[in-house]
Amino acid sequence: MKIITEIGRLLLIFALQVLLFDHLHIGSWGLVMMYILFLINLPARIPRWAEMIIGFMVGMMMDVWHASLGIHISACVALTFVRPLLLNNTVQDVERIKDNLSSQNIGRAEYIKCAVILTVLHHFIVFSLETWNIQFWWMVLLQTLISSVMTLVIILGYEYLKR
Repeated sequence: MKIITEIGRLLLIFALQVLLFDHLHIGSWGLVMMYILFLINLPARIPRWAEMIIGFMVGMMMDVWHASLGIHISACVALTFVRPLLLNNTVQDVERIKDNLSSQNIGRAEYIKCAVILTVLHHFIVFSLETWNIQFWWMVLLQTLISSVMTLVIILGYEYLKR
């Protein structure tokens, strides 16, 4: 039953991303990538191999939709690779978290810290691979900053409303 709920949550987030958030952007500078909320909020006890496969599949869904040739796969797999390491270093008692990760489970400050680091990492990889030119490093940093702020406002707003 839990897996059906998770698949439904993924499909809802993906539909919101495609129908709403793909159209909310500031020129080419700021894009909202809400779909990473699903990856950030995965259960803490999920096996690492399963987490990496889920990251691959979510990235592949976005790459197919955006025709971006592996950019989102790379960023999502990197996010799911770093996430357990970050949780082990940030959260004192990861073993007690049985449900999805949220600000209620691990605390607001820890959740914000994890969400910020994972969002910036994901966005930096996406924009670095899109640009693929060291001459435009300032553009990558600006896009990463603006998009990360926009995405974090949505993610943290969702967490606040979920309470």
